Amino acid sequence: MLKSTHCHCAKNNKFCITILLLLYALLSVNYISAQVTHRDTTVSWQHFDYTLNADGGMGTYSTSNIVTEIFNGIVLENEYVRLVVLPEFGARIISFVYKPTGHEQLYQNPVGVPYGMGDGNFYYDWLMVYGGIFPTFPEPEHGKSWLLPWQWELTEVSDERISLQMSLQDVTEFPGHPWKFNNGVTEVLCTSTVTLENGKSSFDFHHTIENTKNTQVAFEYWTCTTLAPGSESGNTFTPENSEIIVPIDYVYLKDDWWSWMGNAEVRVPAMGSHVFEYDNLAWFYNWDDMGIAYAHPQVEGDYYGIINHDNEEGIFRVSDNDITPGMKFWTWGAEQSFSADPNNFYDNARPYIELWSGFSGQFFEDAILQPNEVVSWTETYLTTIEMVSVDNVSAAGAIDVRAVPEGEKRIEAEVFLSLPDTLFELGLYLNGGIQMPLLETQFFAKDSESESFEVFTSQYEIPDGSYTLVANVKKADEVVLSTEIPVTFPLSGTGISENEINDVKVLRLHNNVIALEFQDPGQRRLEVFDIGGRLLLQKGFSGTGTEVSLHDHGIHLFRIIDENRSTVIKVSGI
Repeated sequence: MLKSTHCHCAKNNKFCITILLLLYALLSVNYISAQVTHRDTTVSWQHFDYTLNADGGMGTYSTSNIVTEIFNGIVLENEYVRLVVLPEFGARIISFVYKPTGHEQLYQNPVGVPYGMGDGNFYYDWLMVYGGIFPTFPEPEHGKSWLLPWQWELTEVSDERISLQMSLQDVTEFPGHPWKFNNGVTEVLCTSTVTLENGKSSFDFHHTIENTKNTQVAFEYWTCTTLAPGSESGNTFTPENSEIIVPIDYVYLKDDWWSWMGNAEVRVPAMGSHVFEYDNLAWFYNWDDMGIAYAHPQVEGDYYGIINHDNEEGIFRVSDNDITPGMKFWTWGAEQSFSADPNNFYDNARPYIELWSGFSGQFFEDAILQPNEVVSWTETYLTTIEMVSVDNVSAAGAIDVRAVPEGEKRIEAEVFLSLPDTLFELGLYLNGGIQMPLLETQFFAKDSESESFEVFTSQYEIPDGSYTLVANVKKADEVVLSTEIPVTFPLSGTGISENEINDVKVLRLHNNVIALEFQDPGQRRLEVFDIGGRLLLQKGFSGTGTEVSLHDHGIHLFRIIDENRSTVIKVSGI
């Protein structure tokens, strides 16, 4: 065979050389495109004009003159991700573009507005929102570091990995700081390193906090994430139909500052006067105004994030939340965010969601560093595509599993992984005294859509009873992502009887906006499915109605759950 091939090439030498050169060129192009690269860049940002005093406090500002400021930045890029980092403005990752969709995942304020001057809310007694992901310390509420230049260097540069390290030591003292910012000059050293690897659709943000003193230090550290997943570049915002996904049951609400929050959720008096169930505020459209919420007592898992349900694109942060157990929510409120004019100095609301992770449970609750103590942790940021919900997220990706009682009873699993074109194995099992394998299959991860699997339970003789449905995703025999949920056979839905709710009216406001109106106010839940039974949206709402945007043609199933009743309505899409 080798001899025959050799003779064929000898007769067609020019043809074979051409083929070899073409293959070499193609391989070279693929190799080059698969490298991770870096380059310098500049970023232009508009904001209302201002000047600072030498100590960092506000000097003068204009309510009408908008200027353009130019920042020097660094671009880190691989075949899936493009990051823009601004060390000179708070060690800020200002852009995270997911290249398969071309969408921006981070909010970028189109016009910055200096605000809060003299209100006592911030260390420098003023603030201006730009956006992105950035470290803040050693005080709360953006701390001292959000506008300062950080020292930086590229600590690793290879075809496989690039790391950009940024560092800042707290030696700042602003004499005019409000009294509650009382940690003083801590001399704490913060080092934050952005790492992008070849072949990954995620990136890492590694942080090290070092107490350089021989004495104990009180301080706060928070990572601020200003998120707008699935946005068009140059027009970033978080749609009202976005879901804040956090593995918690309860939140601490600042309803003493914003009274509307006291009616947003169900209060849990046994846990404290400001503790509520976490349900309605998972949806951006339920934020009636600006407000602050905290995870209570802390984040229960190692992830949180936002899914933009207008296009089912999400962004998630994954980290060891035993190190950063505190989590803060902030929005300006949905309606006023979208009604604000960014070119009006007095409109400082913006349509984004801020999620913070910190050492403390809440702002103005100090953490303690022991003498010369060093603490390190890594935050991984990744996107999800076409994931309506998630059960768990790890640095490897996201997974969702569910038992579906409608129609043929089946088990569904959906995954989106941060190593596209990599071979994984999915295992689905039922545990109930013994382990029953339902599915074991290998697949290559995709970069532009989630991977779905289903198992019809009629294929198995499953005794009636309660089980744990376990899903494991393996890479080279190592479990990189897993989840488990309780399930009872026979599948019987949610246990809610299907008695019809007769007092609902369905109105079409626009081609794609459906309104549901009820005769009496109450707490209800809506689940929207496509005709194939795929869950598209789920939301809780109160009052006498709600609105839903449909983005697909065809029949949709609206399941409305009201106390112990539910009904299913068929609604046509655009």
